[in-house]
Amino acid sequence: MSFSAVYTPAQTQDKNAFCDYLKHLHDVIDLPWCLMGDFNEMLLSSNKIGGSPLKVSKTQRLSDFLAYSKGVDANVHGLIFTWKKFLRGQLIYEKLDRVIFREDCLQLFSNYLVTNGPFTCSDHSYVLLNTAPVHPPRKGTMFKHQHSWACYKDTITWLRKTGNLTLPVPLCTT
Repeated sequence: MSFSAVYTPAQTQDKNAFCDYLKHLHDVIDLPWCLMGDFNEMLLSSNKIGGSPLKVSKTQRLSDFLAYSKGVDANVHGLIFTWKKFLRGQLIYEKLDRVIFREDCLQLFSNYLVTNGPFTCSDHSYVLLNTAPVHPPRKGTMFKHQHSWACYKDTITWLRKTGNLTLPVPLCTT
């Protein structure tokens, strides 16, 4: 597997050359490939809140690279935005940092987990990639408590025994 840490230049005039370099890497790397870092690009209009609206043309470079490289922008668990700035009286949030799997790499790590951290001392949050999570993210419904469970004597006994619940009155009247 090949892993590339990415920092795309913030200056527009340098972005095309850098994108061409990433395309060149795609052509020469014959191992499953993962890229992670600050791409200084957004993929969707939902990747930005605040400030001036995102122009579709600003998403084209990253979209073209994903199509060229058969890349997949990894789904994120938790916070979406990875960059923030207070500019001209407005707070702006953007998703600039990301994990991109080429299809061959995604097949190796299909249970991956990407988590964006909180903002601390930087205008960027960290991005954490776990390629082998112990508990992959759940799909489907969440656990729901059923009130009828309280009618079972064993449930009340267990709750009292573990100290998780003090029952001043019975939970169930049958």
